[in-house]
Amino acid sequence: MICEGRQWLKRYNGELEELYNESNKINVIKSNRLRWAGHAVRMDDNELLKKMLWTNPGGQRGRGRPKSICIDGEEEDAMKLVCRNWRVDTQDRGCWRHMLEEAKAHPGLYSR
Repeated sequence: MICEGRQWLKRYNGELEELYNESNKINVIKSNRLRWAGHAVRMDDNELLKKMLWTNPGGQRGRGRPKSICIDGEEEDAMKLVCRNWRVDTQDRGCWRHMLEEAKAHPGLYSR
């Protein structure tokens, strides 16, 4: 791929791990998602984002498998980290940051 006279290189996972000093990209991505979810939990109750994440619009659901919502993935990842009441734990920012750093090395988060 060429852009403005420069050729772009395809990088392999091993090269990216060496370049960014991160051993597991999936854990880093999932911990960043949890970090964002903690930010959303700490918002005021009248914020539009918080209302959209946790309100159920109601109405009749379609047939088949229920659609997953954004917050379901974060709740599943928090359960893997043995964080049962993660919405309460986000209120203590120091504890939450420590848990997110541990999440980057947690072997249970690495599942696709």
